[in-house]
Amino acid sequence: MKISRFCWNMELSSAALGLGICGAVISIISIGIFTYFFFIWPQILLLFIPGYVAPTLQYMYAIVYVIGTIGLLLSLGWLLFSIILLNNAKEDETGGKRIIKISVKRIIKIGSFIIGTIQTILGCVSTLASIGCIILFSLGVGIGGDSAIPLVLCSLWLIISIIFLIFPASMLIHGIRTKSSGKLRAWIIEQSFQWGLYIVCSLVSLKFSDLITGLASLALNCLFYQYSNGMVIVHYNILLEDDTAMKMEMNRMNRNFPVTNYIA
Repeated sequence: MKISRFCWNMELSSAALGLGICGAVISIISIGIFTYFFFIWPQILLLFIPGYVAPTLQYMYAIVYVIGTIGLLLSLGWLLFSIILLNNAKEDETGGKRIIKISVKRIIKIGSFIIGTIQTILGCVSTLASIGCIILFSLGVGIGGDSAIPLVLCSLWLIISIIFLIFPASMLIHGIRTKSSGKLRAWIIEQSFQWGLYIVCSLVSLKFSDLITGLASLALNCLFYQYSNGMVIVHYNILLEDDTAMKMEMNRMNRNFPVTNYIA
């Protein structure tokens, strides 16, 4: 089948190959980032910290290692998922042996659902954190002066979390579960708007930050956006193709077995 909506006119197997390669590259980069910043870099810092200070940092280091381990396991799972997608897409073209006997369409659906789930988790964490900050600032905790500005900023944070994370994620998951191409289309458009906004903000922020770090972050986020949106776009095209096939089959059945209305 052809992937033509929100995408160049390409075959499903080619799109799946591209997603598999992109996912493998991002997951390998993620493994490197988590390994360096959460395991190697803390050990390097310990070399420059006085001995009497190091024991007081053990709880902080324990949290860092836990976060690093979770991130590393998720990245390894992502790499395995990408390898399976890459293998199955390649074997669809060559007819070779698959690692796991599962269709490319189902893998794409699972990947889209995982993207929606991760977006939901991030949205829930962000929403709960903003609500917690609003409660603390309302009670005057950690604020020496006027609490109006922090409260406004936290309220903005809450609104952004709901509009840009919770709402799109719930729409994506519900669209996948109900096979609603309309909800997936709305998610794709909304994410494209978010991405345009992010590009503008990133380019403006380059004036106030390190150029190399800003460009590297922008490039990595570009890659991740192409992957996540590409996955959902392919699933959206699959749904449209299935709907078209179903309508054609229903029309064929109606022609072969016409329904006759009898009037008593």
